[in-house]
Amino acid sequence: MVRRERRSSVGGHLLLPLDERAGRKIIRADATLRTVTLISVAVALVLGSIAFVYAESFLRDMKELAQESPSQAVARVGLVLKVLAVGMSVIPVAVGAYLGRVAVLTWRSGEFPPPGTRVLRDTAVTTGPGSRRWAMVALILALVLLAGGILIPLVTWNLVESLLYSAPGPGGV
Repeated sequence: MVRRERRSSVGGHLLLPLDERAGRKIIRADATLRTVTLISVAVALVLGSIAFVYAESFLRDMKELAQESPSQAVARVGLVLKVLAVGMSVIPVAVGAYLGRVAVLTWRSGEFPPPGTRVLRDTAVTTGPGSRRWAMVALILALVLLAGGILIPLVTWNLVESLLYSAPGPGGV
């Protein structure tokens, strides 16, 4: 059988008429999304590499400072840990919020991926009870990511505070 490439926009999806093997609608891959994703991953890898180089020099400087003034070294490391804890919470909170949105849209529409979603590869649309299961999985994952993204920085912040106040020197015990 020959599949016709006549495209139609139904419910916000760019669809092939049907997947002839399964009789399901297919959302076409978005080439722009794929390019943006690859560029984002490349930028993240470069930034991560820069962070590793910076972390090495920072730790070396902190070792030297710890020899001269331990309380100053503890205070600086504490500040860096606080900034990292808050900064690292951004990604899980953002992904959790996105997954929560996907879960709600999937539940309301009865389709997964929900209408209007751009995908990295051709994706079959799941409807009915299967879409509800996807919505529940996305909601549970969203709640876990949101909770972790909020709680981990709070716990880290409190841990750093307790370490700073138990350290010898100004502000410590």
